[in-house]
Amino acid sequence: MGFKPGENTRDRISQLQEVSFVKDQFIEDVFNTDYVLVIGNEVIMDKAVEPTGDVNRYILRAINASLRKEYKDFNELAADAASGVDPVRNLLNSEEDFSFDLRDMAPELRSLLETRLFPIVLTTTVDGYLETLMRSVWGDRLRVVNIDDKKAMDAWRNALLTYRGDARYQEPTLFYLFGKAEKNEARKYVRTDDDAIQIIEKWILMPKDDPIVSLVRNRKLLALGCKYDDWYFRFFWYTLRREISQFEGGQVAFMLDRNDRSDENLDRFLNRVRIFRHPDARAFMSEITELLSSQDLSLRRLVVSNRNKGGVFLSYCSKDFPIAAQLFFQLRRKGYNVWFDNRSMHGGDDYDREIERAILSSEVVLTVLTPHVAADLSAGETDHYYNKEWKIARQLGSARIIPLAVNGYDFRKAYHTGIYEEMMGTLSGVNLMGKEGFPHLLEELDHVLR
Repeated sequence: MGFKPGENTRDRISQLQEVSFVKDQFIEDVFNTDYVLVIGNEVIMDKAVEPTGDVNRYILRAINASLRKEYKDFNELAADAASGVDPVRNLLNSEEDFSFDLRDMAPELRSLLETRLFPIVLTTTVDGYLETLMRSVWGDRLRVVNIDDKKAMDAWRNALLTYRGDARYQEPTLFYLFGKAEKNEARKYVRTDDDAIQIIEKWILMPKDDPIVSLVRNRKLLALGCKYDDWYFRFFWYTLRREISQFEGGQVAFMLDRNDRSDENLDRFLNRVRIFRHPDARAFMSEITELLSSQDLSLRRLVVSNRNKGGVFLSYCSKDFPIAAQLFFQLRRKGYNVWFDNRSMHGGDDYDREIERAILSSEVVLTVLTPHVAADLSAGETDHYYNKEWKIARQLGSARIIPLAVNGYDFRKAYHTGIYEEMMGTLSGVNLMGKEGFPHLLEELDHVLR
């Protein structure tokens, strides 16, 4: 029986929210690269730029201003557009009239992606804002795939097929689930319900063992900002996932409207299949960014409870805490004893002595080298605490030192061949970027430890 007119649904909805957010499990899953991020149009814009935060509303407002119209949505716009004219595509591809400025984007979303912990992003948007943001984070490494671009889809499938065993696909990738409004007018993107049906047909026709389908089915999803009346929900929960039981444990944040019947139905459905929901996607983004990047107390406890002396010692710049944490959990999953710490975790006069003991008991010291480290070396700054750990490791001489290049650090540059090698000597390093990086590291560790 449906709710009676005027009946307050607030209490009923709140009663359905029984699935809790398990911080420790979420942290470990993220750092173990178990999550794929899914982003809807509702969380793209800074609300100071677009009050609703919805990039589609922002684009529509720009079109209405240009055409002096009052279209309510893309459906209405498409129905009224002159033959052969595509206002959305024309606007988004006009550099004179429209630019994708990072300053216009939601700061919560920017901060989350800048952690670099979510390199694989699926989006239901059709514009270039998210792509611009991801390029600012990943540069030329970013792979962009449009579902209506057969060449790009086939290239991605081939890339996914090359990852086997210990090499898990984690290359920076942005996938336009419903197409992108590109200059190429032959490519379709979703403006109307009819467009959505045609795109969804592409997914329905994909076999279950398609590498792209398998990628999504075999990871957890962190969905941000997609509402029930978006085709996204019907597509993901009923078309792509197919076996809903496999989706248990995923995290979802959406803009819950307490007076919207469809949102209430979505809340009931997600609760029934035991999926955590958060009513405010922007607040949720801020919470998990803080959780993953600022050494939250629960993360400290999780690290300390899992670390062990002996085996592997991780030395890293404090700015690279998320990268080091990810490496820590991935190595722990493979069964290695890993010592992972940070000066801010444990104060006191014995910290230096504790670090020295940990390095002395380790057989391998991994120096995590990133653009932050490169910048320090280039500036001649060698008085950071991680530099002290390097010196201790070299002076003790009891452990094999392996330099690890991450996110663009280049062993061939002067900052490495000069200052680093002056401090540490000429060492054989491992480049963690690409499909051979992590397996190569495991081979090196096995050679030393086993």
